[in-house]
Amino acid sequence: MKAHIATLPPPTALAWNVTAPGLETVCAAAGVRLRTVEPGELGRTVGELCGLPGAPKGRGEGAAEDVPALVLWGLDRKALDGFLDRLRQAQVSIPLKAVVTDTNRSWTFDSLLKELAAERREVEQRQK
Repeated sequence: MKAHIATLPPPTALAWNVTAPGLETVCAAAGVRLRTVEPGELGRTVGELCGLPGAPKGRGEGAAEDVPALVLWGLDRKALDGFLDRLRQAQVSIPLKAVVTDTNRSWTFDSLLKELAAERREVEQRQK
């Protein structure tokens, strides 16, 4: 019997409500596939949206805040640091950023956005 080896998708950036010019250029330069998440996909899982093999399927639609977000998958630490540096140099401002983890890959995208927004509010409260 042949072993089935799942192929992983290329490094991916999931963009929600991002209108910042320059993001496409930064992604292309870094070899990162840019995928805009549509409102009807908010209930899908993060892993599913990234195209990860074996990712659980979500429920379809969901609800999320309008705060722009970028979720990255498939970049090692050095590549991630370089990508974030390129975003800063291109003056691409996206308030919520995260990387896909073993834990959050099974979350729905709207759940991840809610968690990121809550964390951001908590940090902002502590800074006051």
